[in-house]
Amino acid sequence: MTLPRFHVPEAGPGARVSLPDHSAHHAREVLRLRAGAAVRIFDGAGAEFEAVLDSVTRRGVDARIGAAVAARPESQLRLVLALSPLKGDRMELVIQKATELGVAELWPVVTVRTDAAARPALDGSRQERWDKVASGAAEQSGRAVVPRVAPTATLAELLDRPFDGGRIVLVETAGAPLAALPAPTGAALLLVGPAGGWEPRETERLGRAGFAAAGLGPRILRSETAALAAVIAAQVLWGDLH
Repeated sequence: MTLPRFHVPEAGPGARVSLPDHSAHHAREVLRLRAGAAVRIFDGAGAEFEAVLDSVTRRGVDARIGAAVAARPESQLRLVLALSPLKGDRMELVIQKATELGVAELWPVVTVRTDAAARPALDGSRQERWDKVASGAAEQSGRAVVPRVAPTATLAELLDRPFDGGRIVLVETAGAPLAALPAPTGAALLLVGPAGGWEPRETERLGRAGFAAAGLGPRILRSETAALAAVIAAQVLWGDLH
């Protein structure tokens, strides 16, 4: 039987911890767990532990952590997904599914054609919600590592970030198939643009910054579809999705 799993960043051997409010609500109201229930607690950085709930009340849920257990391995490919923020719940969908697929980090990046409704992400207003989505997806998928959702940046700021690995930008036309690109050595950055596509000056700038242009076949894909298709393809080609 698969035990319920909860992400508690301060988890450690022998510690008594309180579940975050949203996890406590899920444990108490959805899973109907009671004191004495066996669970797993992980710290989001790769460590996972046996644990027992020792207090379940309306005020909170506490657990006593026991021995460390072997966590599921991470992909040998450190995959970073950078994408233009999407409006509505589509961004949350991408974060959730990318976490399930083994992405190491997500970098929201505002471009010239980013939807106006998604631009407020630059002020950090969606950060807490996106972090919770990544945490919940890690709980569900069995990962002991929660992908970092970086603060939303502009394209110029993203290009200033150091990255030691292959850099790939997804384009609608004239891009080579992912399988035709050289295999990245350990890490890959996938950059997916907004629904309106890239401005020519942006693609030129990305090319000068060392990004290889890649396509995903003959059909035009929505941004969220392109992001997840690219992650799946990269994990099949170079990661642990077999």
